[in-house]
Amino acid sequence: MVRKATHDDVEAILAVVNTNTDRLLGRDRDEIAQLLDAFWVAEVDGRVVGCCCLEVYSPKIAELRSLAVIPAFRGRGLGAALTDAAVGEARQRGIPQVLVVTSNREFFERLNFGPCLNEKYALFWLNPETPSGVKP
Repeated sequence: MVRKATHDDVEAILAVVNTNTDRLLGRDRDEIAQLLDAFWVAEVDGRVVGCCCLEVYSPKIAELRSLAVIPAFRGRGLGAALTDAAVGEARQRGIPQVLVVTSNREFFERLNFGPCLNEKYALFWLNPETPSGVKP
């Protein structure tokens, strides 16, 4: 079952994200709490096993972030269901573009994500004076 996150889900979301830091940027408890209204969770037998966040930047674009499923529950369609929930929210709000930065391009291409305006790369400037934990 996929549903909107509640305050009671903060710790479970944090646990799901922390089991997937090899695939996505970590989040801390405060950040999850601040964005809680933008999170969805996937539950199996009452246990939160997946999550995603739709961070809205403007009326024209939002980003799908923190899409993660605990490894033991992958391959059951939960990631696709979470993505569908977030994209459905964007559609309902009239947001025409949802961005995703991913290391799993094929997964998102199966869900109709693709390049915008024939762009081939997402490039990031990383401030060398700020420890980010991300290496270019």
